[in-house]
Amino acid sequence: MTQKWLNSVIVLICSGLVAISFSYVPQKKNVAGKITTIIIDAGHGFKGSFDARDGAMGEEGTEDEISFNVSKKVVAEIQKVLPGVQVLESRPTPFFVTLKQRSDFANSNKGNLFVSIHCNFAPKIREVVREGSRKETYYVKSGKGKKAKKIKKTRQVPVYKTYFHPNPANGTETYVFAAHKTEDKEEIIMENGDIFQNEKDDETLNININDPVVKQQVALWTKQFFAGSVKLATLVEEEFSSIGRQSRGVKQRQKGIWVLQATAMPSILIELGFLSHRPEEEFLISEEGQLQMAESITKAIKRYKELVEKNNSIKNN
Repeated sequence: MTQKWLNSVIVLICSGLVAISFSYVPQKKNVAGKITTIIIDAGHGFKGSFDARDGAMGEEGTEDEISFNVSKKVVAEIQKVLPGVQVLESRPTPFFVTLKQRSDFANSNKGNLFVSIHCNFAPKIREVVREGSRKETYYVKSGKGKKAKKIKKTRQVPVYKTYFHPNPANGTETYVFAAHKTEDKEEIIMENGDIFQNEKDDETLNININDPVVKQQVALWTKQFFAGSVKLATLVEEEFSSIGRQSRGVKQRQKGIWVLQATAMPSILIELGFLSHRPEEEFLISEEGQLQMAESITKAIKRYKELVEKNNSIKNN
């Protein structure tokens, strides 16, 4: 699989299709209440060479290449079913991109959605089993000074053996930014977000970040972004379930996920499955499996877009 994948990547690079600049990309103007720009973020990436992997590794597949392949398919699917939407890639090549570059790219391009795609991994389960006992010899001292003697003794001690078993963990998970990290999100929105929806295109607007009205608006947007993130994540998991994938649900990570806090828009991180679970790895490295996952993600995004724009249309009437 890897050789085939590398060959396709080389062709892609040589054809110049993966050239990109992480500077500002010309874009359509955002329209209040509409999803016009979606950022697709392929997790991890090769660090300098195809031997320097960064993400999780299964027996055959790697997170670096699977997330890249699925992301490319998601981009193609969105362009097909939502032709009016601009789709941008934060990692358009197989190679590694820093977390700051990813969030800066999303914010500078005024994305309406940020979708990060990853693979999961669970370590083997460690089991310690007592397997009988053995005789152990030890010595004790008897007496003091020159008259002290070493007395030989024996005792029975348990014998343990450690076994490692494949971890049965499997299924999809979709993460949203942690609720207790709202201050981080608010700070990013303050720096990068359009605070007043009715003045999105006014580049001359000078915002006083200490203004209580502005702070209130930022707090409201943070809540809206959180609600939007949860809704999109829920739709993604629903779509995965509809094709027979095991859904582990929508989650928050206690320590937070940096790119979700650092993007001024609804943001989710999708775990496609566990590379440590062999049947799931086989599905994710297959062309059919990757296409099914990409189609499911795209359907969820389309449903979310229709829902958001319908709700905003009702509010504006």
